[in-house]
Amino acid sequence: MSIMSPSLRPGLHDCRIGGDHIFFDLPADRYFLLPPHFHLAFESYLSGAPSDHALSQLLTAGLIGPVPAEDLSAPPTFTLPTASVVDFPPGTASAAHILRVIWMQRRVRAELRRVGILDIVAQLERGRPRNTRCYDRVSQNVAAAFLLSRRLVPAADQCLVRGIAMKRLLAQGGCDARLVFGVTMPFSAHCWVQADDVVLSDTLDIIRRYQPIFAV
Repeated sequence: MSIMSPSLRPGLHDCRIGGDHIFFDLPADRYFLLPPHFHLAFESYLSGAPSDHALSQLLTAGLIGPVPAEDLSAPPTFTLPTASVVDFPPGTASAAHILRVIWMQRRVRAELRRVGILDIVAQLERGRPRNTRCYDRVSQNVAAAFLLSRRLVPAADQCLVRGIAMKRLLAQGGCDARLVFGVTMPFSAHCWVQADDVVLSDTLDIIRRYQPIFAV
């Protein structure tokens, strides 16, 4: 028989910024702040020695749930970025490559309307290349094509579409980059593509405003 332990319910991710706890509910595709009346209960849960009352509060709120001990995983780790290829324009890309980038973004936009982020994240997990390295030639070629495509397609408020499309094209080239979701306060959310400690989709000054909360 499996031993059940309380843990954040599946699909729920959190990070702390100052005195605020921010959650990303992947199945519901939404972010939310921890309500003030749950702060003490959640802090005691994080301490590793929550009271029965605290656990009851968090269970009732749907923030935690019983998880088989063998399914518990270590807290995620995130590699802090130290450079960005966008800060040093990576060069040129062929018209065919740019058109492929535009087509992939349109495809992702349609998929998000049809199946949602949870299914797409699962697809990205299944599609990860076996080789965990990301060669500079591949990453720079893809980054250049996306940067040049911004002259032809809107770039504002399209970080999720752009990030999913870029991660897919990198995976097709054998590059296992991560799509990182981040948050900041006053509340704002963003996502970017990162290979090891190098950002491929944004300038470094933009990314440093955000604290990672989830990555795939």
